[in-house]
Amino acid sequence: MIIPEWMKEKEDYKSVSDRRRYIIRTVKSLSEILSRLSFQAGHEKEHALPAILKLILTIALMILISVTNNRLILMGIFALVLLYLSTWPAKDILSVLKVSLMIAVFTGILLTPAAIFGMSSGANLIRLVLKAFLCLTILSLFNHTTQWNHITGALKKMHVPGIMIFILDVTLKYIVMLGVFLRDVLTAVDVRSVGRDRNKYDSVGGAMGVTLMRGAELNKLMYEAMQCRGFTGDYDNHSGEVN
Repeated sequence: MIIPEWMKEKEDYKSVSDRRRYIIRTVKSLSEILSRLSFQAGHEKEHALPAILKLILTIALMILISVTNNRLILMGIFALVLLYLSTWPAKDILSVLKVSLMIAVFTGILLTPAAIFGMSSGANLIRLVLKAFLCLTILSLFNHTTQWNHITGALKKMHVPGIMIFILDVTLKYIVMLGVFLRDVLTAVDVRSVGRDRNKYDSVGGAMGVTLMRGAELNKLMYEAMQCRGFTGDYDNHSGEVN
């Protein structure tokens, strides 16, 4: 067998280092967001409170926190929240408090000039920051301890129109689907990139365009499927089927 001369030549390829931080960070951020959106079970136990009771309790607590100025009530709710969180694993506590602490700090930064120039007292500033922290923490606790289909079931029991529940449920599902699709496209771009890529933003923009086209395609397919099934606006959130 005669081997071609070009196959006998020794290759001396030197890879060029390239910074792909933008793509890597984008993929990582998408993965973190998708993991939160896809989170279903959480800390929901076998004999947990019914979802409708937890929803009503969450709404009532947030309304109470918003309208009250009593320090004892606020500190009592704060103590109960911390006591409940103390029974959780450390990594889950961090995931719950991360957003709440960020919002609390952001609220404090926004209101600090008002306190400095005498437009608001320092006690009022602390009270508003504590309210923001408590509301976000309670909402995050509800999200982490309640499955999504149980939440939609609770909304159904509260006589929320089925079409609104359907829109919420389908929107969440398609956000996750398109997010996974975009993450996979960006991962493929990053894996196949060799050497220095000076058009990273163009690559990410192209991936976004492909995702937009995929979304339009899924929208059309779903509309045609709903037409074929004779969708009447009644949505069975427990089985995920439309009627």
